[in-house]
Amino acid sequence: MKRVANDFMTNEDGAVSADFVVLTAGVIGLCMLFIIPVLNESVNWGQAIADLASRNLGN
Repeated sequence: MKRVANDFMTNEDGAVSADFVVLTAGVIGLCMLFIIPVLNESVNWGQAIADLASRNLGN
């Protein structure tokens, strides 16, 4: 029984998949922190360009 417990404590096969899940979640979180403000700002710029174009074209 002691050998089985020792083997269980030293086996790191499952740790790799857990690390992968945590790192993937971190990368996705960082991407979302970057993408959401960029998308919001691009909508604002798009609206500003549309307003400028409509004023200059007289529509």
